[in-house]
Amino acid sequence: MDELVLSVHELNTYVSDKLSGDPFLEEIWVRGEVTDVNMRHDTLYFVLKDEMASVGCLLFNCVEAVECSDAIVEGQTILARGEVSLYRKNGNYRIVVKEVQQVGLGELYARFQQIREKLDRLGVFDEARKRPLPRYPKKVGIVTSGQGAAIQDICNIAQRRNPQVKLVLYPVRVQGTEAPAEIARGIEYLNENSDADLLIVGRGGGSAEDLFAFNEEAVVLSVYRSRIPVVSAVGHETDFTLCDMAADLRAPTPSAAAELSIPARDDIYSGILALREGISQRLFQILYEKKSAFEQGRRSLRREVLVLRLSHAHESIASHRDIIKNAALHLYKNRMMQYNGYKSAIENLSPISAFERGYSIAMHNGKELRSTDEVSGGDEIEIILKDGTVNACVTGSKKHA
Repeated sequence: MDELVLSVHELNTYVSDKLSGDPFLEEIWVRGEVTDVNMRHDTLYFVLKDEMASVGCLLFNCVEAVECSDAIVEGQTILARGEVSLYRKNGNYRIVVKEVQQVGLGELYARFQQIREKLDRLGVFDEARKRPLPRYPKKVGIVTSGQGAAIQDICNIAQRRNPQVKLVLYPVRVQGTEAPAEIARGIEYLNENSDADLLIVGRGGGSAEDLFAFNEEAVVLSVYRSRIPVVSAVGHETDFTLCDMAADLRAPTPSAAAELSIPARDDIYSGILALREGISQRLFQILYEKKSAFEQGRRSLRREVLVLRLSHAHESIASHRDIIKNAALHLYKNRMMQYNGYKSAIENLSPISAFERGYSIAMHNGKELRSTDEVSGGDEIEIILKDGTVNACVTGSKKHA
């Protein structure tokens, strides 16, 4: 073979030298929309794209990366100044960025902000309405792709943590124009036709365009209206969607969602053992207290204690008897004094007591004589004395002066 044969390394080196030797490519401005932003070590990686193509970019200097971080945001359109170079290891060319200028919001980011502002006014993202996850779910509904890595990760973690928790998958497309309607329909279906205790809604990582289905209004409202608590798990830890903001809990990844949603069986068993131990200790304490009370009661029933109690009872009876006796005697004396007083009063008022003192009563025609005018000379009268009566005849009368 007479043709020149190059190794891959030689080819990449040749192309790299060509690119670096082109003065046009040493200082070039490129306009595009930012996507796939990723910081690794002291280098910021991102992609610039337009409607037809994309190109990888990087910022080597960490300080410059921090200064440009406000402009290099998913969905923003920027102007990037830099040098085109070839990464010889894989043959990919990229732009080594030296300066960034923000042009404006990209279409995707503008749509994101528009939907966010509208739903925020409706209270979709209010923290106060978010619910705690059930502590011990028996069934977990999952809305994601049936073929993606997300469902495999969730199933593997669920099997490891607690295989008794049942998983119910509603498979949907997670990117593309049909994805939002399918995701919303899946959330609504599981709410209406399953007894799931919570839902995991999400997908694995991807570009901002790939994840945008989870920013669409229909999906976010379905999460908001779900009667079942929702865990949102979209993309990687650095990704953030409106679905995350509306959900009851945001998990950084689908794997993390499974970890947060499904309690470990070993932890449940440990909790049960701890409860059983606590109940046993409490029962032992109660039995000990009752036994102590029983022993104390039994000791109190011993003969010497009973004799002492009986002696105290006799003393108490004697003391109360003396009190009652004195009270009765005092009452008797008071009543006797009252009796004598009443007797004297009655005797003083009795006619008989007057007879004893020498008084008598004169009667005429069956009536007491109260005046000299009631008799005349010759009238017969009757005089009642203490020991009998005397009949007399009136010979005359005289009034007191």
